[in-house]
Amino acid sequence: MTRIEKAVRKPQRALRYDKRPAASRRARIVEHTQLYLIDEVQRDSGVATPRPPVNRYRENGGRHKLLGAVYTPPEVAAILTRWAVRSANDSVLDPACGEGVFLSAARTRLADLGARRFNCLGVDIDPEIAVKVGFVCADFFRWVKTAQPVDVIVGNPPFIRSHLFPEESRALAFAEMAKMGLRPSRLMSTWVPFLAVCSRLLKKDGRLAMVVPEELLHVGYAEELRRFLLSRFRRVVVCFPARGIFAEVQAAVVLLLCDNEIGGPSGLLTMDYSALEQGDMHAVEPAKPWDWNRKWTHLFLAPRNRQLLDDLQGRMKWQPFHAYGRVEVGVVTGDNDFFILSRRQIAGVDANHLVPIVTSAKDLRGIRFGVEDFRQIVSQNRPAFLLKATEAYDELPAHVRAYVASGEARQVHARYKCRIREPWYAVPSVWECDALLLRQAGVLPRLVHLSRKCTATDTIHRVRWKTPSLGRRHAVSFLNTITLLWAELTGRSYGGGVLELMPSEANKLPLPDPVVTLDAVFDVVDERVRSRMFHEAVSLVDDVVLPGWLSAGEREAASEALTALVRRRSSIDNVHN
Repeated sequence: MTRIEKAVRKPQRALRYDKRPAASRRARIVEHTQLYLIDEVQRDSGVATPRPPVNRYRENGGRHKLLGAVYTPPEVAAILTRWAVRSANDSVLDPACGEGVFLSAARTRLADLGARRFNCLGVDIDPEIAVKVGFVCADFFRWVKTAQPVDVIVGNPPFIRSHLFPEESRALAFAEMAKMGLRPSRLMSTWVPFLAVCSRLLKKDGRLAMVVPEELLHVGYAEELRRFLLSRFRRVVVCFPARGIFAEVQAAVVLLLCDNEIGGPSGLLTMDYSALEQGDMHAVEPAKPWDWNRKWTHLFLAPRNRQLLDDLQGRMKWQPFHAYGRVEVGVVTGDNDFFILSRRQIAGVDANHLVPIVTSAKDLRGIRFGVEDFRQIVSQNRPAFLLKATEAYDELPAHVRAYVASGEARQVHARYKCRIREPWYAVPSVWECDALLLRQAGVLPRLVHLSRKCTATDTIHRVRWKTPSLGRRHAVSFLNTITLLWAELTGRSYGGGVLELMPSEANKLPLPDPVVTLDAVFDVVDERVRSRMFHEAVSLVDDVVLPGWLSAGEREAASEALTALVRRRSSIDNVHN
């Protein structure tokens, strides 16, 4: 995989100036400095400390990260603005304008259309930029209460994670969403309410063109927003930017284009970046959402593969995972360092108070976890035994009582998960399972049969089968192209190429019938997986479980689609990490 060259950003001069007295501007800057935990503005003068222009967002805890600042290259801003601004009389808003790159592009576009006056407005929370270039410094969700509708909204909303979303701003944003009949979630990043509120702020025939996180297509908290966009606009166009353009960003992004233009295809559409770059506004392809998948992850596929998989979903008669068993989260201890013990630490503790446990997906090397696998963990003196103590303190054996007392001395009992249960040392939901499912997978998700019974921490999902004797067959059958495709399309991909499956998603995955012929390939597939020969392993399973009516061409196309999805999330160019 090739590395991406870092793009050089040129600061653009803003177009809107704050004409309030200097003292008033400084007071407002201090207010927002406190609101967003910014410590780099000289509060007595309002003068910002200069910072290096490159990789500011990458700094962990840095002010630009707290503000969700992600800088758009001028060429992308120009392309999006050209699509959105179509009349010399258009009013243009950038609700989080940063250094003004979109507003600069809007002025150029309006001038090309013959405008003599530019009705362009920028709003931003960042006091450092406000001091430097002088546009409206305000929290957008407060400012919007008195804002007038506009023709065009362009920009790049802040990508602030939910845990960094300031409570005052969150309350304002959620109140605006509630007015629209939407139900906001505290899991939301800031870009979700930005998109929703901006859509409301547009005139009936207005146009929106924004850079948004790729999360729009697949996170659960954006599901209502996806439906809302399709109801608010006649056309919702998703365009994947050319590789390397947003090399500085720590999350993949898409270009979102929404309008109510009459004529041509409507609904959810896709557009090639090259067509957008050339200004071909009508070069769109329909990409109707799938009835059986509420996410828009099908947009990652080529159009012919979208149709193939949609057809297969209706033709496949495989049962969902939950027909055979159930996927549940692993054990949440409250303090793994205290509750999960190594071989040396368990000296003197009786077996009735210990449960074998797997703490890392790295220990699940194949599709089977056996005695030798567990023995290797123990021999390395790594944590492998969960303390299971449910009796009252006075009833505990001496060694266990002494260990619990040591935990209280270390204040383990004061940790959140511990202090809300009685007794604090009684870890709930401890049971040995039949199989383990990777919660987060690199190359491919895997279902691992447990010939050595154990439990697992919440970094891994636990599985219980209705018929445990069929567990080996289920484990090997999981590793087929169709199930793996559905996992890619219903799960969530992270930076670094990680695919995460939650229990609710895993329980809906289609599983083949646990036919007896799977027994013959179990050991070979396990060997292939341990040797990281994943393609060969999947091919072996496909030969057993894929239905005979599936043509060679369809089978090849499904395999290509799976390969493309795995490569896509694993590629540095796509995850920008």
